[in-house]
Amino acid sequence: MGITASYKRITPQKFAEIQNDIEAAASFFELDLDDLDFSNPQAMIAKLQERRSNKHYFRLEDWHALHFLLTGESNLDDTQTSPPLCNVVMGGTPTQFEAGYRFVRYLTLEEVRDVADALSQTSVEELKRRFNSTVFNAAEIYPNPSPGGWDEEEIETLFELYPKLVRFFQNAAKEGDIVLLSSD
Repeated sequence: MGITASYKRITPQKFAEIQNDIEAAASFFELDLDDLDFSNPQAMIAKLQERRSNKHYFRLEDWHALHFLLTGESNLDDTQTSPPLCNVVMGGTPTQFEAGYRFVRYLTLEEVRDVADALSQTSVEELKRRFNSTVFNAAEIYPNPSPGGWDEEEIETLFELYPKLVRFFQNAAKEGDIVLLSSD
């Protein structure tokens, strides 16, 4: 299993409350194992599906591919693209809360609105025009699927999920939520 980008909408008030409560902050991204009943697999699956269908939560496995399509950058540590599109995957201000990879970051209300507007102006068709499997494979876009690397079939899942991510940010902007981002 690879690194997944997790997005969680949260009110500014709730974010202020959890600033000093690491356990509460972790609950926004991690499903507490104590909440799972391992003796009842159907209940576990139901709980996981409920979390996946939650409009305040979004997961993305092809995060590096999306970042590359939106910004043209493969280097994740030294982004040269200005906001808001670089904020979709690698942006935000780091918090003190650790994630699986680096720290949980947050986007302010203004940053969420800017991301929502920018994503709304970038269609799936535009992303499809930007996709080039040869360029993707040469840039070693994570997770570099095998065998054969990136192709139209491998990228299709991202194209299917993209409208949901756009709606996620649009709803966050409309309802005045900030967004927490983590890589786990």
